[in-house]
Amino acid sequence: MFGVLGLVGGGGTDPYEARKSVVMVYSYLQLTDGQSAGAMGTGFAIGKPGEPVEYIVTNGHVVEYGYMGPKVYAEQVSSAGVQVYFSAAENDYVTAEVVYYSASNEKDIAIIRLPSKTDEREAIPIRDADDVAVGDTAFALGYPGVASQSQQFNTYDEDDITLTKGIISKRTKPAWSSYDAFQMDVYINHGNSGGPLVDERGNLIGINASGAVDEQGKSEGVNFAITSAELIKALDSERIEYTMAGGGLSWTQPWFAYVFLPIGVLALIGGIILLVTSQKGVQGAPAPAGAAAGMGSGKAPARGGRGPVEKRAVLRGVTGKYSGQSFDLLKGKVVIGRDPATCNIVFDKNTPGISGRHCQVVYDPNEDCFIITDLGSSYGTFLGNGKKLTANVAEKLSIGDTFYLCDNANRFVVSKE
Repeated sequence: MFGVLGLVGGGGTDPYEARKSVVMVYSYLQLTDGQSAGAMGTGFAIGKPGEPVEYIVTNGHVVEYGYMGPKVYAEQVSSAGVQVYFSAAENDYVTAEVVYYSASNEKDIAIIRLPSKTDEREAIPIRDADDVAVGDTAFALGYPGVASQSQQFNTYDEDDITLTKGIISKRTKPAWSSYDAFQMDVYINHGNSGGPLVDERGNLIGINASGAVDEQGKSEGVNFAITSAELIKALDSERIEYTMAGGGLSWTQPWFAYVFLPIGVLALIGGIILLVTSQKGVQGAPAPAGAAAGMGSGKAPARGGRGPVEKRAVLRGVTGKYSGQSFDLLKGKVVIGRDPATCNIVFDKNTPGISGRHCQVVYDPNEDCFIITDLGSSYGTFLGNGKKLTANVAEKLSIGDTFYLCDNANRFVVSKE
C-alpha cells in the first residue's frame, strides 16, 4: 500500500544536491632521498541520512601513493598518508585511514575511515545498479584536473565541484580491470576519479573511475564508472552501513500522500487482522481424510524425501588472484601461502608479501565459527578492521568477517553459501 501511494523514498530531488556528500581526497608519498609523489581525486560520504558520517569512498588508485607506498618502499619512506579535504580554501582537512583497498587492475575501490564522525558532509543514497538502463541520464560530480588548471589547489571549496551530464551507453567490464562498469559519455577527467556518478534524483549509481583520453589527456567521451553493485559488495564485506535509495519513508511527497497515509495504515491493520483470523481458522479445521500425521505443522513437505539443504562453510576470495573463487572448509583446514607442498591455496612464488606458509583457516562446526591462525608470516595477516594477528595464536571469525594477507590486495571473506 505504501509503495502504491508513493510513500517510499526515492532519494534526493536534484543531482547537484549530491555535492553535499563530495570531498577532495589527496594521497602523498615522500621518500628519504627527497623523491615525492601525490595524487588528487574525489570521494563521497556514505552512511545513514541525517546522521554524521564516518566513511568516504573513492578509487583505489587515488589512495595508492599514501596507502601502498609505505608497504612497497618500507624504510625508504619519510612520510605518507591520505587526506580528506572538506575545504582546501579554509585548510579544513583530516588525515584518514584506508580500511578497504582494491587496486586499479581489480575493483579499484577504496573505503576511508575518518578519525571521527562529521556533519560537514551528508551520506549519499545508493541505487541498485540493476535498475539502471542503457540510455538513462547520468551526472558526474568531482574536482576534474582540467578545471584545476585555472586555480590553485588551496583555493578549492565545495562550490568548485563540477557537474557534467551524459547517458549510460552500456554495462561492461573494462579490459584493464575486473570491475563491473557503466560505459558512459559523461565527461570526466583526472581529478574526477573516485567521485559519484548519480541519477536524476541524486542517487549514487556508480564511482567515476577511468576513460579514454586524447594526446592532450582530455576525455574522448568513452568513460567508465564502477557500478554501485561493486561498492555494495565491498561495504557488505566490511560491515559498513549505507543507505539504499527508496529504503525508507520520505516526507517530501505531495499533499495527497498525507491524505492517503491514514487510509494506507487502516488497510495494513485490516490485512493483518484478516491474516490472523484466517490462520486461526486453518489451525482449527479438521485434517482431510487420509492426511498424514504432522502435516498441519505449517512446514512444507520435503521434495524427493530430502530435508533442507545445509549451507556450506566456505572461504571466498574478495581481491587478488583468487577473487570470486570459493573453497569448501568442510573438507578440512585451508592453508594459504606460496609453498605448493603444504598449502591448499597457493600463490605464485614471486607474489610480494606472501610467505611460504602464511596462515590457515578452519571451520568449527561445534561453535559454528571460523578460526584463523597466522603461521609466522613475514608481513603479517590482518583482520578486516586492520588488527594484525599474533603469530600462531588462533582468532575466531564470524560469518561475513574478512581478513587479508600483507595488504588489501589479497583479501578473503568467510561465509556460508
